[in-house]
Amino acid sequence: MARIVITIEGDSQEIGAIQEVLQRLAGLAAGEFEVSELPRVPGEREAWTFEEFRQFWSRLQDGARQILAEIAKRPEGYPMVELERALGVPARVIGGRLSSVGHAMRRFPHKEEPVEFRTGGDEAPGRRIYFMRPEIARMIRRLASEGAAEEAADS
Repeated sequence: MARIVITIEGDSQEIGAIQEVLQRLAGLAAGEFEVSELPRVPGEREAWTFEEFRQFWSRLQDGARQILAEIAKRPEGYPMVELERALGVPARVIGGRLSSVGHAMRRFPHKEEPVEFRTGGDEAPGRRIYFMRPEIARMIRRLASEGAAEEAADS
Protein backbone atom coordinates (compact mmCIF):
# COMPACT_ATOMS: atom_id res chain seq x y z
CA MET A 1 0.00 0.00 0.00
CA ALA A 2 1.40 3.38 -0.96
CA ARG A 3 1.60 5.91 1.82
CA ILE A 4 2.34 9.62 1.94
CA VAL A 5 3.65 11.13 5.17
CA ILE A 6 3.59 14.90 5.55
CA THR A 7 5.27 16.69 8.44
CA ILE A 8 4.02 20.20 9.12
CA GLU A 9 5.98 22.51 11.37
CA GLY A 10 5.09 26.02 12.45
CA ASP A 11 2.93 27.90 14.90
CA SER A 12 -0.65 26.83 15.56
CA GLN A 13 -2.16 29.36 13.11
CA GLU A 14 0.10 28.22 10.27
CA ILE A 15 -0.60 24.57 11.01
CA GLY A 16 -4.33 25.25 11.22
CA ALA A 17 -4.34 26.95 7.81
CA ILE A 18 -2.41 24.10 6.21
CA GLN A 19 -4.66 21.57 7.91
CA GLU A 20 -7.76 23.21 6.39
CA VAL A 21 -6.23 23.10 2.92
CA LEU A 22 -5.32 19.44 3.30
CA GLN A 23 -8.82 18.61 4.53
CA ARG A 24 -10.38 20.29 1.52
CA LEU A 25 -7.99 18.51 -0.82
CA ALA A 26 -8.73 15.16 0.76
CA GLY A 27 -12.47 15.82 0.82
CA LEU A 28 -12.63 15.06 4.52
CA ALA A 29 -14.99 16.60 7.04
CA ALA A 30 -13.53 19.18 9.42
CA GLY A 31 -11.88 17.85 12.54
CA GLU A 32 -10.66 14.49 11.25
CA PHE A 33 -7.00 15.50 11.25
CA GLU A 34 -5.13 15.74 14.51
CA VAL A 35 -2.12 17.97 14.88
CA SER A 36 0.57 16.23 16.86
CA GLU A 37 2.54 18.31 19.31
CA LEU A 38 5.49 15.94 19.09
CA PRO A 39 7.60 15.60 15.99
CA ARG A 40 7.76 12.07 14.61
CA VAL A 41 10.45 10.34 12.69
CA PRO A 42 9.13 9.65 9.15
CA GLY A 43 7.90 6.07 8.92
CA GLU A 44 7.83 5.61 12.70
CA ARG A 45 4.61 4.06 13.95
CA GLU A 46 2.92 4.86 17.24
CA ALA A 47 1.39 2.35 19.63
CA TRP A 48 -2.40 2.33 19.97
CA THR A 49 -4.30 3.56 23.00
CA PHE A 50 -7.36 1.49 23.80
CA GLU A 51 -9.76 4.27 22.75
CA GLU A 52 -7.97 4.74 19.42
CA PHE A 53 -8.11 1.03 18.81
CA ARG A 54 -11.81 0.98 19.71
CA GLN A 55 -12.40 3.62 16.99
CA PHE A 56 -10.37 1.58 14.52
CA TRP A 57 -12.28 -1.61 15.48
CA SER A 58 -15.61 0.13 14.89
CA ARG A 59 -14.58 0.79 11.27
CA LEU A 60 -13.91 -2.88 10.50
CA GLN A 61 -16.31 -5.23 8.75
CA ASP A 62 -17.58 -8.13 10.89
CA GLY A 63 -15.57 -10.64 8.85
CA ALA A 64 -12.31 -8.78 9.56
CA ARG A 65 -13.16 -8.58 13.27
CA GLN A 66 -13.79 -12.32 13.35
CA ILE A 67 -10.42 -13.04 11.71
CA LEU A 68 -8.50 -10.65 13.98
CA ALA A 69 -10.22 -12.12 17.04
CA GLU A 70 -9.13 -15.59 15.96
CA ILE A 71 -5.53 -14.47 15.34
CA ALA A 72 -5.56 -12.76 18.77
CA LYS A 73 -5.94 -16.22 20.34
CA ARG A 74 -2.46 -17.10 19.00
CA PRO A 75 -0.64 -13.78 18.45
CA GLU A 76 2.78 -15.42 18.53
CA GLY A 77 2.05 -17.00 15.15
CA TYR A 78 -1.09 -18.36 13.51
CA PRO A 79 -0.43 -20.36 10.31
CA MET A 80 -2.85 -19.69 7.45
CA VAL A 81 -3.70 -23.36 7.06
CA GLU A 82 -4.85 -23.52 10.68
CA LEU A 83 -6.68 -20.20 10.39
CA GLU A 84 -8.54 -21.54 7.34
CA ARG A 85 -9.53 -24.61 9.33
CA ALA A 86 -10.63 -22.61 12.41
CA LEU A 87 -12.73 -20.18 10.38
CA GLY A 88 -13.97 -22.68 7.80
CA VAL A 89 -13.05 -20.44 4.85
CA PRO A 90 -10.24 -20.52 2.26
CA ALA A 91 -7.22 -18.20 2.28
CA ARG A 92 -8.60 -16.00 -0.52
CA VAL A 93 -11.72 -15.27 1.55
CA ILE A 94 -9.58 -14.47 4.60
CA GLY A 95 -7.46 -12.10 2.50
CA GLY A 96 -10.55 -10.42 1.10
CA ARG A 97 -12.09 -9.92 4.52
CA LEU A 98 -8.84 -8.51 5.87
CA SER A 99 -8.95 -5.77 3.21
CA SER A 100 -11.25 -3.98 5.66
CA VAL A 101 -8.20 -3.60 7.94
CA GLY A 102 -6.26 -1.78 5.23
CA HIS A 103 -9.17 0.54 4.53
CA ALA A 104 -9.59 1.37 8.23
CA MET A 105 -5.84 1.97 8.62
CA ARG A 106 -6.12 4.90 6.21
CA ARG A 107 -7.74 6.81 9.07
CA PHE A 108 -4.82 5.92 11.37
CA PRO A 109 -1.72 6.21 9.18
CA HIS A 110 0.59 6.93 12.10
CA LYS A 111 -0.40 3.79 14.02
CA GLU A 112 1.24 0.39 13.89
CA GLU A 113 -0.43 -2.33 11.83
CA PRO A 114 -2.63 -4.54 14.03
CA VAL A 115 -1.59 -7.74 12.27
CA GLU A 116 1.44 -8.73 10.22
CA PHE A 117 2.30 -11.82 8.27
CA ARG A 118 5.40 -13.63 7.17
CA THR A 119 5.79 -16.42 4.69
CA GLY A 120 6.14 -19.71 6.55
CA GLY A 121 9.40 -21.62 6.79
CA ASP A 122 9.79 -25.39 6.75
CA GLU A 123 6.40 -26.01 8.37
CA ALA A 124 4.40 -24.01 5.83
CA PRO A 125 6.57 -23.12 2.82
CA GLY A 126 4.94 -20.40 0.78
CA ARG A 127 2.05 -20.02 3.23
CA ARG A 128 1.39 -17.05 5.47
CA ILE A 129 1.75 -17.01 9.22
CA TYR A 130 -0.02 -14.15 10.98
CA PHE A 131 1.51 -12.34 13.97
CA MET A 132 0.18 -9.75 16.36
CA ARG A 133 1.75 -7.76 19.18
CA PRO A 134 0.52 -9.03 22.58
CA GLU A 135 -0.95 -5.66 23.59
CA ILE A 136 -2.98 -5.52 20.37
CA ALA A 137 -4.17 -9.09 20.92
CA ARG A 138 -5.35 -8.12 24.42
CA MET A 139 -7.30 -5.13 23.06
CA ILE A 140 -8.89 -7.29 20.37
CA ARG A 141 -9.90 -9.99 22.87
CA ARG A 142 -11.44 -7.31 25.09
CA LEU A 143 -13.34 -5.67 22.21
CA ALA A 144 -14.50 -9.05 20.87
CA SER A 145 -15.82 -10.07 24.29
CA GLU A 146 -17.58 -6.69 24.68
CA GLY A 147 -19.18 -7.21 21.27
CA ALA A 148 -20.31 -10.71 22.22
CA ALA A 149 -21.80 -9.40 25.47
CA GLU A 150 -23.69 -6.67 23.56
CA GLU A 151 -25.05 -9.21 21.09
CA ALA A 152 -26.21 -11.46 23.92
CA ALA A 153 -27.95 -8.51 25.60
CA ASP A 154 -29.71 -7.64 22.33
CA SER A 155 -31.05 -11.20 21.92
